[in-house]
Amino acid sequence: MHIQNLQPGLVEERSYVTVMADRNGRLVLKVLDMDGRIAKTMVAQINEGRQQLELNMGDLNSGRYVMNAFSGDIFIKSMRFEKQ
Repeated sequence: MHIQNLQPGLVEERSYVTVMADRNGRLVLKVLDMDGRIAKTMVAQINEGRQQLELNMGDLNSGRYVMNAFSGDIFIKSMRFEKQ
């Protein structure tokens, strides 16, 4: 599983992540604040192929975050973003 990008980098209510998967699987996204505390965890079932997931970020406070993506328990990618 491969995460292409997180759009936009400056998030208001919604953000989008593009996923490429060679097989069905479970994507876990953990959003951490700058102190390393988990602010939000999202889990999605991913089908084989390319897909774009819509992420609701409206419940996060304004600030900077890091989102870590995992395929099951395997780390894939870390992405930084800012919530307005």
